[in-house]
Amino acid sequence: MVSERSLDKAGNIYAAIIEGPHKGIFTIKRNGDFDITDGAFLPGGDLLLLERSFSIARGVKMRLRRIHGDSVEKGAVADGPVLLEADMGYQIDNMEGLDVWTRDDGVQMVSLVSDDNHSILQRNLYLEFMLHGD
Repeated sequence: MVSERSLDKAGNIYAAIIEGPHKGIFTIKRNGDFDITDGAFLPGGDLLLLERSFSIARGVKMRLRRIHGDSVEKGAVADGPVLLEADMGYQIDNMEGLDVWTRDDGVQMVSLVSDDNHSILQRNLYLEFMLHGD
């Protein structure tokens, strides 16, 4: 479980493992003005996070960040590299949902969705990406 914008005193994002042997609270290093909207664990144990940012001046931005699975544990500050970042120069919107799945040929896929929130300024959008590497 990861909060969207609940921050500790150091400015890191609160998260928690709800069950299992590593049950407990940890944080994820906040990187820039992005808020987490969704996440999914990859088969190897890493956590893929969908993050978004918005300002009137620059519009919507989104990114995918891969959090190293071994840093996801009680009391830790987890972090990892940005895999993809996009702004209004690309065909994105208010990206809110993420899923990771495997095609029949074994390729790992990442699906992203946005919701128009009943606004004429937003749209429903579905994006798919191949995830390369481990």
